[in-house]
Amino acid sequence: MFEENIFQPFKKTNTGNYKKKSSGKEVCFCLKFDEFGAYIDVTDKKTKPIDVNYLSFSGATRNVLRSIEEINDKNIFQIDWEKTPENIYLADHSYLLWQLKHCHNIIDNSGNPLSFQEGIGEIQVQVQEGSEEKPKSYEGKVGLEFQHEFFTDFQLLTDEFVTADSQIIEIKPIGNNFLQLHYFNATFQEPDFVKYLSLLFSFIENCKVIYKDFKVNYSGEKIYPEPALIFEKIDEDDALVMRVGQTLSAIDFEFLEQYELLNFAEINQLEKTIYVRMIEQSPLEDLIADINKALARNIPKKKGRQLNNVITEGNMFIVPKEIASEFIYRELPELLPRFKVFGAEKLKSYKISTHAPTLHLNLSHGIDFLEGEVSLDFNGEKIGLFDVINQFNKKHYISLGDGSHALVNEQYIEKLNRLFKKKKEKAAISFFDLPIVEELIDENASKATFQKSREIFKGFNTLQKARKVSSKVNAKLRPYQEQGIKWLKYLEKNQLGGCLADDMGLGKTLQTLGLLSTIYPEEKKPSLIVMPKSLLYNWANEVGKFCPQISHYIFHSGASNLEGAIKANLIFTTYGMLRNNIQDFSEEAFHYVILDESQNIKNINTQTSKAVLMLNATHRLALSGTPVENNLNELFSLFRFLLPSMFSSAEMFNRHYATPIQKNNDVAVMTELRKKIYPFILRRLKKDVLKDLPDKIEQVLYVEMTPKQKLLYEQRRQYYKEAINGQIATKGVGNSQFFIFQALNELRQIASIPENKTEGKVSSPKLELLLEQMLDAISNGHKILIFVNYLNAIELIGEKLNEAGIDFVSMSGSTRNRQEVVERFQTNQDCKAFIMTLKTGGTGLNLTAADTVFIFDPWWNVAAENQAIDRAHRIGQENKVLSYKLITKDSIEEKILLLQEKKKEMFENIISADSTSVKSLSEEDINYILGSK
Repeated sequence: MFEENIFQPFKKTNTGNYKKKSSGKEVCFCLKFDEFGAYIDVTDKKTKPIDVNYLSFSGATRNVLRSIEEINDKNIFQIDWEKTPENIYLADHSYLLWQLKHCHNIIDNSGNPLSFQEGIGEIQVQVQEGSEEKPKSYEGKVGLEFQHEFFTDFQLLTDEFVTADSQIIEIKPIGNNFLQLHYFNATFQEPDFVKYLSLLFSFIENCKVIYKDFKVNYSGEKIYPEPALIFEKIDEDDALVMRVGQTLSAIDFEFLEQYELLNFAEINQLEKTIYVRMIEQSPLEDLIADINKALARNIPKKKGRQLNNVITEGNMFIVPKEIASEFIYRELPELLPRFKVFGAEKLKSYKISTHAPTLHLNLSHGIDFLEGEVSLDFNGEKIGLFDVINQFNKKHYISLGDGSHALVNEQYIEKLNRLFKKKKEKAAISFFDLPIVEELIDENASKATFQKSREIFKGFNTLQKARKVSSKVNAKLRPYQEQGIKWLKYLEKNQLGGCLADDMGLGKTLQTLGLLSTIYPEEKKPSLIVMPKSLLYNWANEVGKFCPQISHYIFHSGASNLEGAIKANLIFTTYGMLRNNIQDFSEEAFHYVILDESQNIKNINTQTSKAVLMLNATHRLALSGTPVENNLNELFSLFRFLLPSMFSSAEMFNRHYATPIQKNNDVAVMTELRKKIYPFILRRLKKDVLKDLPDKIEQVLYVEMTPKQKLLYEQRRQYYKEAINGQIATKGVGNSQFFIFQALNELRQIASIPENKTEGKVSSPKLELLLEQMLDAISNGHKILIFVNYLNAIELIGEKLNEAGIDFVSMSGSTRNRQEVVERFQTNQDCKAFIMTLKTGGTGLNLTAADTVFIFDPWWNVAAENQAIDRAHRIGQENKVLSYKLITKDSIEEKILLLQEKKKEMFENIISADSTSVKSLSEEDINYILGSK
């Protein structure tokens, strides 16, 4: 038997007589709002409050009413001086919403019915740049993303539920500060961006931030604020008033004191990443104790009794003058390595100088550097640069001749340390650092010292107005392409390397050929262009099309001959072939070495990166849509090839740039690095040159078959050629249509997805090319469509995207939830790719979220291809649309392309619109399509 006291806690507290208060027919649960949040009221359908007894009801309504009655009973004995006592706030009783999920009588304050929706929504904050450039402004917009829709008009019920458009939607919980979310609908200036994000990530949980194409990285690493010593003032008794605190770089030192920050947001512009790190502050008591000890050592004692005691209150200290003097000269230098000092300018009466020194230069020109005497002037007293740096490293201040001490900004010393190198007792500075040094000296001194170098850097700024370069390409160049060629030619003239980093589709290859057309065929030394294997034949085709006067040689197979290759103007080879033949290549002298897709040398320790450094060339150039993909070491690797003297070594680059930027998010160092490399990287995005672009840009990408694929293709081509000739001889062309289509269909599959016909034993190089191009497009912020003809292609491409971690959707004839798939692609910013068959996606869809289209294998009917491309190029498309057609060389695909271009009328007579039957085909046509050439 159970003891009675086991059941006692579950007994009803009120077992009195049942009293009917009101009919239950019209009872509703009305969700209302006031300044304290959302609360629930029991009303009729017209939102008029009514008094009911839960015993009059059944089911979910009874349960909610019972809970409300229990809450009201408890509230009788509670006093709340802030909230309205009779209101039942959902934030205080969130379980009510879980009970309400089973009710169908929920209304809003206007009497409109509300219903719970399936699925989980997400709170998002979209940050957009304002139109004003100076000062740069930003606007934060809070919204709700739910089932591919974005709502800005919504209300928070609790941290887990919202109402929007007569719906009650569950969201990922955003924490106890949910009522403060609306404050992030705000406009702010650039200096406050870090503060805005840090507050957001500290006060609101599970909130997705969308800013341009930046990623948000919750690194898991902690950030430790620096101890800070803040000199407030010298009071009327000449006592020093100071306090102890903690500070983080990139924000005001008071900010950490004024706000309960849990997380710190760092914006890395170079990596396009927002890093969110947890803040771990040191106990303030420990810092106060350190300062107390330092002060105690300088308090004079007399007969065992302490005099002139320091007044302390929390983290504030009031220090008498005689103690403060000793503290500043004896203790402050020891504290400076640990404590960041603010308000040092208040210490003038203690012979502390905080005036910024003036930089003096007396330099002469070298090849890639200037060298000579460099000193700093402290109010008339000149001290050599390296003496200043040595003193600072030892004592964190500079001793001056009059007995005073100069406190110098640590960032200023670090900048000088980055810029100047010691060279045989002289100071040397790289040519590439001159624009940064110019900011540190007055204009007259700059003109006198850097006149020759200044002219070079000034030239970059006047290129826009410079005379047009007379390139010899068979193409009408767009204005930005002409500017690109001017930039390339200017680099050549000044023997400087550079990286053309235009967005994909803007014609990096054409601009490079424009440059080379001004050099060849007159130049006798060849130029070497290194690229991924998948681009070899695209370069060959572009040269033949735009610059037929320039000869070229493809150095790719084992039969390639470098002795023969150097007789051509241009040599095309792959990174693999260069690596394997570097001994031979390194013995040749090239006019240009050009790296296409230069991210292939991003790892400085690979054999490929080391091989390109061994090449002997007068000029160097890199082409890449993504010069930096993951970290700053990739930037070092690129410029080690382009301009070896820009960064002396990987160790120095890491110490001076990579570590301060990636570990400490040092904005000043990041700005300096951007300024240093800016002239030598030319990058235009499609949005920057919209007015110069046609609405649609179409490009053909060629890929070569693998040996296994080529062998299989040739075997089947010969088989079908003979078989079809036999069929035609006995049955005639008209009665052989099905067999002809079967033959053409199989050859098309072998050309694009041989895996389909070989159980995966023969792989498709076209997939590799497609993946390269897709990743390039996605990394530059584009959404893409991929059209295929075969279902197996959807699976294979999907596997590649999954391996790369790319979110995508797909659609074929069997897809039932088409609208849902389309909406997800159109509205979900994380969904980057849409794969579909041409027949499925060719008509009726509006896919304007994409601006890049890939035709994986050519369609028989060019009109059908254009229809597919027009899924993206429709009314509502704000961007220009770029389409790529992938073609396998020496295959039926190349024949299809030639037919589309040269025999369009005949081609439309050959194949019916649905591609399932041959209309009329002569033996001559068959020999053309199935011929080996």
